[in-house]
Amino acid sequence: MLPNGQTLTESAAITLYLADMTGRDDFVPPPDSEQRPEFLRWLIFLVANVYPTYTYADEPDRFVPDAAARDGFRATVDAYAQRLYRILEAQARTPWFLGARFSALDIYVAVMTRWRPGRQWFAENAPHLHSIATWADAIPQLQAVWLRNFSEAGP
Repeated sequence: MLPNGQTLTESAAITLYLADMTGRDDFVPPPDSEQRPEFLRWLIFLVANVYPTYTYADEPDRFVPDAAARDGFRATVDAYAQRLYRILEAQARTPWFLGARFSALDIYVAVMTRWRPGRQWFAENAPHLHSIATWADAIPQLQAVWLRNFSEAGP
């Protein structure tokens, strides 16, 4: 809820809003940073391309009425998500997605690698993303978030 009573939704919008309102650059490179365009590109890529694969595959019956076709639909969407993760893998730097600078992208990676296809797949197929996720897992300030939202807080 914003101070004016308006509800702000969408994680990317909330991330950018909080950075703007606080004037802090802990999670979002500032507007004059050379990394800002790259940060924005991959933030939007995650929410516009990867997130929807979960919308479709988590509840395929919302999109495919034929029960016999649902498994194939979900498998196709999951394969597409893996293709998208490989695109991210090719762009990821170390130790964080943007290189030396930690950002909200690293939190996204830590969360999304806990989803399907799971951390083991990332360890085997996207080692940069897996490394980013395990580094983010270890950040003390995020421990309560992992415990509150995931049954296993560790890697």
